[in-house]
Amino acid sequence: MYHALHNKEEGHFCGTERRGKSTPPNKISDERIEFVKEHIKSFPRVPGHYTRKDSNREYLGADLNITRMYDLYKQKCAECKYEPVKSQMYRKIFNEEFNISFHIPKKDKCNVCSKYEMAESDGTLTENMKHNYNLHQKRKAIAREEKDRDKQESKHQPKLHVCAFDLPAVLYTPCSLVSVMYYMRKLCVYNLSVYSLKNGDGSCYLWTETNGMRGSSEIATCLRLYLLALPTQVEHVILYSDACTGQNRNQIMASALLHFVTHNRNIKTIDHKFLESGHTQNECDSVHSAVEFAKKKIKIYVPSQWDTVITMARRRDPYHVVPLRYSDFLDYKDVKKNQIKVQTNARVKVSWIQIRHMRFVKDLPDTMLFKNDLRDDFTAIKIARDVKLNEVVPNKYRQRLPVSAAKKKDLMTLCKNGAIPKDYHEYYKNLPSSATVKDRLPESDVEESDGDESDN
Repeated sequence: MYHALHNKEEGHFCGTERRGKSTPPNKISDERIEFVKEHIKSFPRVPGHYTRKDSNREYLGADLNITRMYDLYKQKCAECKYEPVKSQMYRKIFNEEFNISFHIPKKDKCNVCSKYEMAESDGTLTENMKHNYNLHQKRKAIAREEKDRDKQESKHQPKLHVCAFDLPAVLYTPCSLVSVMYYMRKLCVYNLSVYSLKNGDGSCYLWTETNGMRGSSEIATCLRLYLLALPTQVEHVILYSDACTGQNRNQIMASALLHFVTHNRNIKTIDHKFLESGHTQNECDSVHSAVEFAKKKIKIYVPSQWDTVITMARRRDPYHVVPLRYSDFLDYKDVKKNQIKVQTNARVKVSWIQIRHMRFVKDLPDTMLFKNDLRDDFTAIKIARDVKLNEVVPNKYRQRLPVSAAKKKDLMTLCKNGAIPKDYHEYYKNLPSSATVKDRLPESDVEESDGDESDN
């Protein structure tokens, strides 16, 4: 009204409409918004572990989160003498302008429990969901009771050895708190931890992504080395692990364990039992947490330094570290493909994602025993051998595996800017690389499916 009264002639409004035309004093300029976008784009992003046609989501490393990214953004603004936006605006741009997520390993979250809790809170819970959830909780309890019972028995039986094994989060190298590290791709170091439930001994088998992948053959090779190092009086071994179908619960692992028990002189029986998906916490977690704590106290520039960090992670009874090279890994997929075939028929059907317990016995070289429920009796299935089961397993790799050209470039950049000391530059110069190798998550994300029964 004030504006209209002061812009009239002969009783008529003669001004112009100005509503929505003025720029609010607190409006963020397009230039500042673009600076935020460029900062978010500067972090290395990779596709998921599993290739999915219906998703183009990319992932940032597990060492990042919005808070840490915003802190790094403020550091960048200070260097460029730029006024930073508020954290709420940074988060808004990240969520609305990008299809990016932070990597959360699938094993760290239970899909069944998460879906149940979400449905319970929003009132969409069905009787079928309740039934599946109750069965899930029952299987979890049974698996834990089984493990505790086996653990106690092993302490009183010299011929029985019980252990758990797990492949924890990737150990990224180099590792330090220098801010430039967050903007660069790093070398992946894998650590298969095996923990004896009998006496508390821990063994860690380490290799880099240039020496091997994270598949069943690599894990089976580590288990073979562990079993060979057991005391000669051990005749029965019980293994506990998560139920990942891509690594532990499959025909390759079954072929490897059957092959080992057939040719080993001392061990007569191997049991492999699987913990309930989403609830695979076990004694190996103590190894992982000790390593995580130890690495905060030291800077790591090359993979070999992880040996010292892991060894020092536990002062009393230090963990035993076994570094592996590409020439150490055996190709158990070749054993499964060329020497062992699991036959199915109308009477016995094997659904690998439902198996809870596998047993291999020296006196039954052509048979695999399995259970779909830990409380059930064993079901036997015959193994067909196409050729004679040779004792020698072929090597999986003939040479080191290349990293992506982009990763090699980032690592060399860290060398040039001094983030990696000069003493270690030669190691990174000698890393094999290839433009055809693509970076992906080294392990499945919580949003991805690997065929686990929790998704069925």
